[in-house]
Amino acid sequence: MPSAAGLTSRWMAAARARESARADRLFDDPLAADFAGPEGFAWLRTMDLAATTLGAGPGLFSVVRTRFYDEFLARAVRQSGARQIVLLAAGMDARAFRLEWPAGTRLYELDLPEVLELKEELLTHKKPPGNCKRRPVGVDLSGGGWPRALNEAGHDPEEPSVWLAEGFFLYLRRAEVHALLDRVGTLSAPGSRLGADFINRDFLFSPVAWPLLESFSRLGSPLRFGTNDPESLLAGHGWRARAVQPGEPGASYGRWPYPVPPRGLPGLPRSFLLTARRETGDA
Repeated sequence: MPSAAGLTSRWMAAARARESARADRLFDDPLAADFAGPEGFAWLRTMDLAATTLGAGPGLFSVVRTRFYDEFLARAVRQSGARQIVLLAAGMDARAFRLEWPAGTRLYELDLPEVLELKEELLTHKKPPGNCKRRPVGVDLSGGGWPRALNEAGHDPEEPSVWLAEGFFLYLRRAEVHALLDRVGTLSAPGSRLGADFINRDFLFSPVAWPLLESFSRLGSPLRFGTNDPESLLAGHGWRARAVQPGEPGASYGRWPYPVPPRGLPGLPRSFLLTARRETGDA
């Protein structure tokens, strides 16, 4: 039986594979179908059905999120000059192969050892060339030992980094979120960038989200953390952040068909896409 983390990453790959097959696709991920496998496509169908009460399911959200963070990474590398990229809970992410990276870029994929081992197995017979130095680092991000493992793999905390935590913080407990952000901060030189998405607290208690929440629990990955003010959360850890909701300018791409409720309207489930810059070395 695959781990919950492995299954989660595989159904996200299935969503990317489905998008890549569209004529009007927002990105092309040629590895996604292999990364998804039958389990990933089965869970994608399950999650799509569970999300009917929400309107937009996690499949559509993940497509918009993928394109949004593709653009963020390209922009962050260009603006910061960073040549070290860190993907937290990388799962079946294929950006090391499908995006164009500046010469000398080092891309670190951090995830549980069993997830990265499965990924390497799936890459055995179909591993396209990439234009970065990809370095998988098998670690448990809920513990305190991963910063040392990352640095031993070649990461330099004195140089700017670009971090991406995509579809990750929602699975953590509150204390784990703060501990992880503290550790990321100690590894981030001024000028570093961070991309991360969050759900709000109302999402965790909204009746319209219950079928989806129950499906996440059955998958073995219950949703635990939400924040109504993600900008303040990151500011408390030394990051100047900007949040947008899917469907707002810069996070729609002509594909988000639903109206976006104003932030001040309470009680509604929301998702936030954040980009942030580290101004100093202190929180």
